[in-house]
Amino acid sequence: MAAYGALVSLSNILDQILLHPPPAHHFIFVREQIESLQIRVLSLLDFLENHYSCKLSSKEMDDLESRIVDASYAAEDVIESNLRNQICAKSTKENLVSVEMEQNREIHMMIQKFLSIEKDLVDKNEGMDNQSTRKASSSALPLRIGKNTMVGFEDHLIQIMGALSTDESGRRIIPIVGMGGIGKTNLATNVFNNPFIIEKFDIRAWFVVSQECTGKEILLGLLHQIINPTNRNELEMNDDDVLGEKLHKTLFGRKYFIVMDDMWDITAWEIVKRFLPDNNNGSRILVTTRLLKLAVDLGSCTPYELNLLDEAQSWDLLREKVFPEGRCPVELEEIGRNIARKCRGLPLALVVIGGLLAKSKTEDWKYVEEDVTSAVNNEDDELCMKVISLSYNHLPIYLKPCFLYLAVFPQDFDIKMSRLVRLWVAEGFVRQCGPKSLEEIGEEYLKDLIDRNLILVSKRGISGEVKTCHIHDLLSDLCRREAQKGNFLVLSKLDNNKASLDMESIRRLSINNGQWKDATLTASIRSFLTFFSMNLSTYSACRSPLLRVLDVVDRYPKDEILQLINSRYVSCTGLISMSSSSILSRLWCLQTLVVGGELTLPREIWQMPQLRHVQARRISLPDPPSRGEKITVLENLQTLSIVKDFKCTKEVTKQIPNLKKLGIVCPTIGSYSLSNLGFFHKLESLSLAFVGKRGRGPRGNMVFPSSLKKLVLSECKIPWEDMSIVGSLPNLEVLKLRSNAAVGQKWISNEGEFARLKYLLIHECELEIWESDNTHFPCLEQMHLGTVSLKQIPSDFAEILPLQVIDLYRCKSSLLASVKEVSEERENLGYDALQIRSSVFALLRISVQRGINLALGNGRSRDPYAVVRMSKQILKTHVVTETVNPEWHDDLTVAVLDPSQPVSVCTTKTCSLRMRRWETQSLILDHLYKRLRCIQMAYQTVQ
Repeated sequence: MAAYGALVSLSNILDQILLHPPPAHHFIFVREQIESLQIRVLSLLDFLENHYSCKLSSKEMDDLESRIVDASYAAEDVIESNLRNQICAKSTKENLVSVEMEQNREIHMMIQKFLSIEKDLVDKNEGMDNQSTRKASSSALPLRIGKNTMVGFEDHLIQIMGALSTDESGRRIIPIVGMGGIGKTNLATNVFNNPFIIEKFDIRAWFVVSQECTGKEILLGLLHQIINPTNRNELEMNDDDVLGEKLHKTLFGRKYFIVMDDMWDITAWEIVKRFLPDNNNGSRILVTTRLLKLAVDLGSCTPYELNLLDEAQSWDLLREKVFPEGRCPVELEEIGRNIARKCRGLPLALVVIGGLLAKSKTEDWKYVEEDVTSAVNNEDDELCMKVISLSYNHLPIYLKPCFLYLAVFPQDFDIKMSRLVRLWVAEGFVRQCGPKSLEEIGEEYLKDLIDRNLILVSKRGISGEVKTCHIHDLLSDLCRREAQKGNFLVLSKLDNNKASLDMESIRRLSINNGQWKDATLTASIRSFLTFFSMNLSTYSACRSPLLRVLDVVDRYPKDEILQLINSRYVSCTGLISMSSSSILSRLWCLQTLVVGGELTLPREIWQMPQLRHVQARRISLPDPPSRGEKITVLENLQTLSIVKDFKCTKEVTKQIPNLKKLGIVCPTIGSYSLSNLGFFHKLESLSLAFVGKRGRGPRGNMVFPSSLKKLVLSECKIPWEDMSIVGSLPNLEVLKLRSNAAVGQKWISNEGEFARLKYLLIHECELEIWESDNTHFPCLEQMHLGTVSLKQIPSDFAEILPLQVIDLYRCKSSLLASVKEVSEERENLGYDALQIRSSVFALLRISVQRGINLALGNGRSRDPYAVVRMSKQILKTHVVTETVNPEWHDDLTVAVLDPSQPVSVCTTKTCSLRMRRWETQSLILDHLYKRLRCIQMAYQTVQ
């Protein structure tokens, strides 16, 4: 909801002014005025969060929402413009008095606007409460629609049928959970109508639970199916308890199977469940829901989580829907597979698009392929969008702006969790609550959206934490539709599309692709994000002086950054030097600064308490203030990486007490007080590298905080016998040792060390002997060894139950044999075998010079190309379509895992060549076929 997001953003601005104002000599304001405005804003927020029960789709509520957005944006403009003007200008006393009077008048007008909105909103909600707006949920039995396809869900069907037919006599609740359109109802329908289920249970009932369904409606729906009363009106006159008792008596002593489809809330279930008797005869209740937390709260058994289909399953389902009685014609298979892939594994999308293709002409398939998402959403009265929109409509109001913000990212974009949460914080969507940091609250928001199946996890860390995530194309389309309402967000390609950029009400602008063409940015823009390289040399901060979020992939002028007085989040590439500047502290609310190159900072960085994250390839950090100077505790600073020559004095550790992630590069070991690292009591991730001359290790000169979860050491030269300083860390889960990070030849591990370590990497370290009398890595899951002289690993690794993967890179064959022996021993002990991944032996690099296509392609023709095969790896050169006789160059790289495996290179015709890897390091193949003039193969060992 744009209105809620605007209010939260304004509230954060007011909080910041009240709690952490700019330096007093820069900014004047009447505190009482700001506090009064904050009271009105918080009142509206409280109302929307706790009492807002009327339908937003009504015209009256849409108008009120628009008024809230306009008033919030206007208040932001007034406050931030005044703040910027005062900080940038050298004002006289007379000017300041005039500014204060004008500011007070404008804020007073804002307060009156909010008072008027609050009164109207309360009146409208009371009027809606007096009307009956609730609609009864449909409780009809699921319809049999011919053959119910179960592509991709056969295993789930078998498991659920097994859970229903188990010998356990107690009543069980079996939840099926997954995103909207993934096939939960279809799976439940197949179970419900299965002949075995029909025969096994005395009573079957199906009820579709709406988002606003009451306990009474559920009781009535079940009774209507089970007893089929002749006088339904009389039944509806009873209260919940009477209906519940009637249901209880009907079900008592009988074996029943009930499906509760599309459940959204635990409240109605709590009312109904006490009337469902546990007859100790194997009765079962099947629940489908989109909410993982709800499925877990039901508590009877582990939820069955449905995943998206893979590409093969997607094509099988689409083909079955389009050609139910026959095979797909050969000429349509390639384009059909492309369409199936673009449905991103969502069964509902595949079924809808299958229905469209089944009634379309063959020549129309290419138009569907060009924009599958639009085709899906426009078919069957936007059925897919209506189904998916339910998930958004049911979101708590505080999550809606966070979800809509996902629209800033391009489709298929893997979003770093840390980046997303920092952007939410910078936008002001995350409200402070209790002692938790804003980032911790933001991570809870993200987990909630994941549990609601609105965000999909792409990658998790070794401890299960989310590293990257993405959003399904249909949900992305929903985000874009909703986000552009009320100008919450504007998306543009900047391809002759200046009109969309001239609107004065734009607050957030995201450019996903296209060419930068001197587009006119407006003063109203608060957030500007791009995801491709542009020419920003003509950009001037005066075009959007109130910018708060700048996230671009280009170098950005230092002087322009220093003009963004209200900036909270700045991310760009290139070297930035601010060492000569004395005005960095004007960026009084800067939270995140990310630079792709080097970053040189002035001393005033130590007087910026709002800083939360500072990252660059190399950071030159000035000395902290001396004891006689003013000291500001940077209590919000959590990330500082990578710092060059970091002087870790006790004074520094006291100034940044909540640091969680620290990266350091030092030329020597002893001169930077690194023994004080132990005073960072909340540090979770530490990367430490030494780039000076090789010398003796620190030998006890280094202390690590017990809070560490991840430690990366490079060139640290800690002797193996002193590794106990690392092994004793109680919370350490990830340890990476690189480039002589430990010296010596022998590592003796003692029992009790590395008690929680899950991930171990040792690369290019002097290690020949590894002794252990006891299993000292009880939680280890993955181990990576590279370029070590180690001949074998301790045999007791076979007893490490969590161990799953061992990677070996450029290691001795004896070490590989040792790892295989450990894996066999595990199997003998009854454990799972290890996944052993032997590293790349070499890279086969193929350069195609002046490759030629002789045909005119139209997207479906089979223009010629070369194919390289090695074992299971298949690589193809690219094809240039819609051009006659194009010439092109290509570079392919094949990973050589086993040098004894033959390589074959051929064109799309029958010609092929075979050779063995060790025969030559350079070979010119000039007779492949006339379509490829020359292919050069070069053998290169992996460095």
